[in-house]
Amino acid sequence: MNEKKPKILLVGGGTLGSVSPLLSVAKNFPAEYLFVCSPNGPERKIIAASQIPFVSLDTGKLRRYFAWQNVADIFKLKISFFKSLALIRKYKPDLVLTAGSFVAVPVVWAAWFARVPVVVHQQDIVVGLANKIMAPFAKVITITFPEQKNNFKNKKKIVLAGNPVRLNTARPVEQKIILITGGGLGARGLNEFIKQFIPYLASFYPVHHILGAENWDQKVVAENYTPHQFVTSEMLELMNSAELIISRAGMQTITEAAQLSKALVLIPMPDSHQEQNAIFLAKHNAAYLVKQGQHQIMERYLEKLLNSADLRQGVATNLHNLFPEQAMENYIKVIKSLLK
Repeated sequence: MNEKKPKILLVGGGTLGSVSPLLSVAKNFPAEYLFVCSPNGPERKIIAASQIPFVSLDTGKLRRYFAWQNVADIFKLKISFFKSLALIRKYKPDLVLTAGSFVAVPVVWAAWFARVPVVVHQQDIVVGLANKIMAPFAKVITITFPEQKNNFKNKKKIVLAGNPVRLNTARPVEQKIILITGGGLGARGLNEFIKQFIPYLASFYPVHHILGAENWDQKVVAENYTPHQFVTSEMLELMNSAELIISRAGMQTITEAAQLSKALVLIPMPDSHQEQNAIFLAKHNAAYLVKQGQHQIMERYLEKLLNSADLRQGVATNLHNLFPEQAMENYIKVIKSLLK
């Protein structure tokens, strides 16, 4: 007789950063899943491709500044709470998992009200406002680095798990490349900043540039250069082939690069949590940090890295060693302990 699978509600959206670790977990832990995402976010295509059923929830936007839309969004939040409560009573999940985003807030509130255990995962160095709101209602808070323990009041809830990502199924590298990526949505600022360096990069290795679906007009004409609008299944293969990765500083990309022991140059999104991610790694000599617009610093770092295999290997090793081992296994242990 087959054992009945647990029912798990996954919640996140608006960006791929809050979605990717949840999809990775779903791929590695057998359960019946339902994903709650944002109405118009980029995550919908990725979730659909993973063949996980999903529903959308319009919670409005979480703003830290005064705006008249905040008044309307208070009502949206109240409505989304009751919708979440109805969903939980209908679906009857055994567990709710989230890695942040405002769409998760009313669902976590409803789960707490319905006495369904919640796991809140903290990827980034700085805790986002959504996770701050949800933390008191979580049964367990999983963190990526030991330094994050002080970000939460209730230390008894915290489990150092690492960041669960797609497992390394890397094959032997046939050709080394340089990979440039702005994350799930691409990044116009990064694309504009990096274009002057592409001919120099391409003189060392073939350059693969993930522009983002809306940024195809930013591709450049250069030898040894391949632009991509967007990649999913081939992303790990491209990362595995990379001798150097130039990227925004989202924690999901960073974690996958760490797993594969890759040298990173990070160009964080200006005035965002990504800057703290990049500063943290740079302090540990685990990546090179360049702020968008620092052309001379970028030129100097690229020259150093591309002309020294030892330097690339050193920063890649530091990055790999910075992350806890067996993050997926650690996270699954948390799930199993709560399901018991």
